[in-house]
Amino acid sequence: MPKHTPKPFLGTTTNVNDAFPGIEEIDITIEQDPYGYYCQHQWQRVSRYTKSTLPKHVQCTNPRCQQGGIDLQSFVLSHSNGEFDISCNGHEGTPAGRRKGDPCDNHFKIKLNIERTK
Repeated sequence: MPKHTPKPFLGTTTNVNDAFPGIEEIDITIEQDPYGYYCQHQWQRVSRYTKSTLPKHVQCTNPRCQQGGIDLQSFVLSHSNGEFDISCNGHEGTPAGRRKGDPCDNHFKIKLNIERTK
């Protein structure tokens, strides 16, 4: 079985400290599918990450969604502490995006807490 290699942050590094310079700790909670259309259980809707467990990308839970989800590195680098409600940027068309379908109606509720180095 092949070993899973994480996707590099910014396309150049898999080192979290290099990807987030000046950030001591990250605590991010993401809740999606607030109306229960795609997940059967509440625990499937909520994800929590720290700086050491943060993936580059979080997939949308809508099984028909193509090219959706959230780029977490860009989100963390461009936002400060707070709560955010973001619509999925995906669509319900073909996987390669040749034909765009209806916009995905999933939403992400994000709670972000960043501790910066002093």
